[in-house]
Amino acid sequence: MLELLKPPALPAAVLNFFSNQPDHFAVAGDMNEEFQERARTAGPAAAKLWYWRETWRNAWALTAREVLRTPGRTFLLALGSLLAVNGLTFGYVAFRYSRWFQYSDVMELVFDPRQSRAFLALQFIVPLCVGWAAGKLHPGREWALVLLFTLISTCLALPGAWYLFVMLKVKLPAQLLQFVSIEISLRLSAFMLGCLWTRRGRISIRPV
Repeated sequence: MLELLKPPALPAAVLNFFSNQPDHFAVAGDMNEEFQERARTAGPAAAKLWYWRETWRNAWALTAREVLRTPGRTFLLALGSLLAVNGLTFGYVAFRYSRWFQYSDVMELVFDPRQSRAFLALQFIVPLCVGWAAGKLHPGREWALVLLFTLISTCLALPGAWYLFVMLKVKLPAQLLQFVSIEISLRLSAFMLGCLWTRRGRISIRPV
């Protein structure tokens, strides 16, 4: 009896990421059967290449299905999460400066190491907690929440950046631009980490 060839680990892990969806195990089982058949007829290298290709094709399909299962509620929860993060950030700034935030305050926040570290820590901790809460409130849609949170953040940020840099032709210090880039990266990655951490406990692994 021929020994079964194991599918590549990385695409198998990507596929298992969607194991909370009802038809995941049927898809994974069919792929594994086809993989073994291709390994016998075309060789292991061709079978692995096929498995990679099919994994990404199915990942796109399963992602679209997760986003479209409850799009309205997912969108509102992603928007609410963004508003919560922005609201808590604004609350911190208002408490810290006790007045309207001015350009000199921005420069102080960026160039003062203690203040910048505190603000960046806030931009990681708050989205992490908000993402965890959103994932708990909307189980099975964590990946969709991450994608919509990122999309809404981008759609809100791009018009402001275009108006600032293209219309007003404002030139900002390089360190300020770097600071904003780090802040955005921290915020998005922390929300994703918090949200997907709740998914981690629901991902199951079954033999296929």
